[in-house]
Amino acid sequence: MSAASGTAAAPARPARIGLRPSRTVVWTCASVATLLGAWTLASLLLPAAVLPGPWRVVLAMAALVRTAELWSDVAVTLGRIALAFALGMGTALALGTAMAVSQRAGAFFRVWIVCGITVPAIVTILTVYMVVGMNERGAVLGAALTVVPFVAINVREGLKSLDTRLLAMGQVFRASRGQVARCIVAPQIAPMLLASSRFGLGLVWKMVLFVELLGRSDGVGFRIEYYFQLFDMTHVLAYAACFVVVMLVIEVGVFGVLERRIFRWRRP
Repeated sequence: MSAASGTAAAPARPARIGLRPSRTVVWTCASVATLLGAWTLASLLLPAAVLPGPWRVVLAMAALVRTAELWSDVAVTLGRIALAFALGMGTALALGTAMAVSQRAGAFFRVWIVCGITVPAIVTILTVYMVVGMNERGAVLGAALTVVPFVAINVREGLKSLDTRLLAMGQVFRASRGQVARCIVAPQIAPMLLASSRFGLGLVWKMVLFVELLGRSDGVGFRIEYYFQLFDMTHVLAYAACFVVVMLVIEVGVFGVLERRIFRWRRP
């Protein structure tokens, strides 16, 4: 009997069925679990009136979701965020572009940018309220002005980092302006624009809540200040957590989709 016929063939291993979770999902879940664990531990060490536990806040959120008050405040705040974001981003794009393409503009607006970064946001907001009034225009303008210097710096640095050799190559091959803008400039500035938009939106919604807390009678910021005056930290955290969830939905549903579409050419 030959060795080939005398040796039994090893049974094939059954293929594993199922999807293995990615490392990103695992680490994200671990991060959330750690955050909730630290929150729970801190709530056990402090009085419930000072720091309520996660479960109490979740129950308060569930009760708020069923009320019209929450959705009315969220809608008002989102409207202010949209206006302040459009005003702040438009001004920052114009200012950052001017500083990147013109040395004179860069030298002229440098002092403005430094002052805008160093002056506390509360001073800017209160000044706007005193000049414009404690009204809707003052709230939107105050929130927008506080983010302009930070976003303008990102825009300026992003435009300055453009590879001029690619622009020279486009001139050598006699590419049209549309081709240069679409194939050379746009792919280089897209990451900067997306990052600046995310950064600007993150700053704007914090500033909008701040201006609502200081001088408005509606919105999420006003409601947080109202419950704080009542020493009701459960509803303070519940309102804040509800709005954070809304902003996370915007981040994933808007910026996440834009990122996948804009950078789909990077995929193998």
